[in-house]
Order: sequence, then C-alpha cells, then structure tokens
Amino acid sequence: MTSAVCLVSGSLLISASLLGAQEKTYVGAQACRSCHPSQFSRQSDTGHAGALHRATKHPLAARFAPEQLFERPPNFQFEFLRTPEGLRVRANDSKYVTELPLEWAFGAGDHAVTFVSKVSNERYLEHAFTYYSDTKSFDITPRHELLPGKTLHQAMGQPLKIRGSSSPIRECFQCHSTGPVSVSAAGAIRVTEPGVHCEVCHGPGGAHVQAVSRGDLGQAKTLIRTPKALSAAELNRFCGTCHRFPGADGRTFEWNNPWNVRHQPPYFQQSNCFQKSSGALSCLTCHNPHEKVRRNDSAYYSQKCAACHSSDALPPRDVCKAPEAPDCTSCHMPNVAVSPHLKFKNHWIGVYLNGSAPKPSR
Repeated sequence: MTSAVCLVSGSLLISASLLGAQEKTYVGAQACRSCHPSQFSRQSDTGHAGALHRATKHPLAARFAPEQLFERPPNFQFEFLRTPEGLRVRANDSKYVTELPLEWAFGAGDHAVTFVSKVSNERYLEHAFTYYSDTKSFDITPRHELLPGKTLHQAMGQPLKIRGSSSPIRECFQCHSTGPVSVSAAGAIRVTEPGVHCEVCHGPGGAHVQAVSRGDLGQAKTLIRTPKALSAAELNRFCGTCHRFPGADGRTFEWNNPWNVRHQPPYFQQSNCFQKSSGALSCLTCHNPHEKVRRNDSAYYSQKCAACHSSDALPPRDVCKAPEAPDCTSCHMPNVAVSPHLKFKNHWIGVYLNGSAPKPSR
C-alpha cells in the first residue's frame, strides 16, 4: 500500500490509478457484513444467495443420492450415488455403463436444482436429471425432453461449450454468482463468489470499502451503486440482465410461449400497471432484494395493489369488485405451468379471462 498512497498535508490521497482499480475490485459479501449486518443476514437467506453451490455443499445435498433408479426412454437407467469422491450419477443402457460427477448445483431448491459438470477441456454438461422440490425427487431437466436422447452419451444431458464468443455455460455461471467468471487453461470455470450477493446489484465494493476504512463516508456513498435510485424502466432492464430481456423491439420474443413466463421483466414491462404508473411501479415495489420472496403471501401483494387501486387515489383508480380481502395476484398474475413440476407467476399484470394464459385478455 505504501507505493499507492502518499501523505500530503496530513491527508491520505489515493492515486487515480489505484482508485480505478479498486472500483473494479470485488471484495465479497463478508466485507459488507460488518457495516450492514441486517441486510447481509436477510439477503443470505434468499434464493438469490443460494443460486449456486458445489453440489456436495448444497443445503439439500442429503437428498441428492436417493436409493432408487430413474428411467429415461427408451432404455436408459440413472442412479445417483454418494461416493468418497463426492456425488455422482451412473447411467446404463443395459449394454454400457458411464459415470459422471455432480459438480455444481444451480438453484437454491425453492423450485428445483439442476446439476452441471466439466466433462472435457472444451465442454461442460448440464445433466439430464434435475432435483424437484415439489416431489423431493429427480425427473427430466426442463426442456431436455426436446433434446436427442438416442445414445447413452446423449441421454446423460446437454453439452455446452466453455469457450467462444457466446458461451451459454459461462453466462449461466455469471448469473448465478457474484463477480468475474474466468476459465482456467484446463477449461475449469472459476467463479469469484458462488451465489448472487451484494456486489451483483451494488457493483464492486473495493473502493467503497477503502473509503469507509479511511472514515470518508461521503465519498464511500459515491463509490457504490444504488439500484433504488434507478428509474422503474432502468431497474426493470437492470434486473433483466439475468432475469432475461428480449430484443429492443420485442418482436423476436415468443410472448405466447408459457416457458418464457419465467422471464419476469419483459412481461412486467408489458403491463398497463407498469406503463401507466409514471414510474411509480417497479420491481422494488413488491420485492425487497434483501429478503426472501414472499411466496404464498397473498395479503402482502394485495396490499401493494391496493396502494394504487383505491377509490381514494387521485385520480381514482379501478377497484377490485371481488369479495373482501381479494387475492389480487391469483386473478391478475396467475401461475403458469411451464413443466410438470414448475409454475411461475405471470408478471404481465392484466385481466385473464382464460385462466393462466401467457398473455392477458386486456
């Protein structure tokens, strides 16, 4: 540090080059803990924080080696094992047997956990079987039923390239972790911090922490990103970095495809509520990123709706004609089934006359 700072008139001045480097330095969520203990504690319990684990370190790891066989048509059998080397999957077609490690576990387990492993210096494999929390068991990974599965290797899962101008597997790791994602010479993906933590939203904290350590709280506030200062449209696109956003015109996005409902920002942006709120309605209106998602808490979300949809509002807004204490989201943001195990809340707020269609009637 002595080469990077100098003492002038009793004050420590940080060189511009060092400051620039610190602004891009990720320090990890633990560095935020001492000053922000409440936010750290609550955020650590969210699905975001648990978005990525080494498979053996996942909180649900004890469930990942059930003593049963799982079948994939036409003639493949899968078995999940706990070995001294870690969790593994063994597959056979009655003629050949192959075995692979379960290396990374994607997903906190609120819905599901999908596994990814390095299988060569060029490819990772997204495994064909996913753990689903609704049944506490394994079944085919979403969309894998659409992939070829004629050979044993094909039946094991979907291979994904590590390198290239567009590397889907690196993008998966990037959105499920915090900080830069790199690749070793041997093709192993390295993450800075597993899970989605403070610096995904607030940016690299190196310069911020340094300013705090010097007691310069005023400067510290300028050296960290504050997402709540963004406009509703900016925030929606910011969250859409990982929660997915279609092209600028949206014309290439398949709005009627139920599978796409899991991408909340593009559907939310289509809502009249969003478009006519003059920026008052944003992701943060209903979701505190430092807290767990309030699943099945209909009263909480209905309160959010009633804050705007009130006859006392100026000007008066449409008021629900349902009985007292309505569950707004069940009607206006219905769940859409995207697979036998998964349902996602449709964020295109509207009037649904035909149940849980991807697009509202109005």
